[in-house]
Amino acid sequence: MSTIEKANEKLMAASIASQPKPSVDPSQKLVQTEPVDNVTNQANDGYLKTVEASPPILSLNWEKMRALAFLLPDMGHTLLAEQYRKIKHPLLRKITNNPTGELKNNLIMIASALEGEGKSYTAINLAISIAMELDHTALLIDVDSKKSAISKSLDITPELGLSDYLGSADLEIKDIIYSTDIAKLKIIPSGKADLASTEAATSTKMKQFLSEISDRYPDRVIILDTPPLMASAVAKALAFVAGQVVMVVEAEKTPTTVIEEASQYIENNRFAGFILNKTNLSSSTENLYGNYG
Repeated sequence: MSTIEKANEKLMAASIASQPKPSVDPSQKLVQTEPVDNVTNQANDGYLKTVEASPPILSLNWEKMRALAFLLPDMGHTLLAEQYRKIKHPLLRKITNNPTGELKNNLIMIASALEGEGKSYTAINLAISIAMELDHTALLIDVDSKKSAISKSLDITPELGLSDYLGSADLEIKDIIYSTDIAKLKIIPSGKADLASTEAATSTKMKQFLSEISDRYPDRVIILDTPPLMASAVAKALAFVAGQVVMVVEAEKTPTTVIEEASQYIENNRFAGFILNKTNLSSSTENLYGNYG
């Protein structure tokens, strides 16, 4: 049995669907009752309080996301939301059923063989879907500094990101984690510096970073949006770090030979399955989902 035939036993599917307008106003801002600066704050009671600066809350462009057919929190009963429920639940079960901690199953790498298969689209939607869970927080990390697709898709312009942290001795992890106006969805953008070298992806600091964010909060699920496997040494290196690797495949376009070759970079115990993207779902959808797990 070939690698692809074996992988078909773990097949997931996702498609694009237009959705209704959100019931939550994305322009709402967080109101801070007491003024603070980056070091101290003189509260109304006269006591001097030390506070920590944190990145500003990012307001995502919901209308742009809706136009691009991204999942949003008000789409709870749509086909798109249901598709991502069926995708995320097996991934979340692996996190729950990993008592020995041999693999960091809450580190989920979203991979693809080639560019343009819908990897970043899938990573964003999966993170939003996980953030809608009662028991989990989603942290979406853009490791593809060449494209920075997460920032572009969500129409955000954060000042700092992962590459800035890796290249600095002064920044802390908290300095690059951004909360958003989607509850329980946090983002670490790619940053301004280039993260295209294998040295950066396999550096001690990168390994410590991934280990710390994986271990610090038990409810946190980390989604890594990485470069294509066939084009990036960074993606190949991260495939040996993530506890679960999901590969996005563009339906009826990506050559089987390319999928076979890219799959060789993923260890069997880390491979979580394929997501067949840009497919026209029909009555066979339930069969596709039924084969996953």
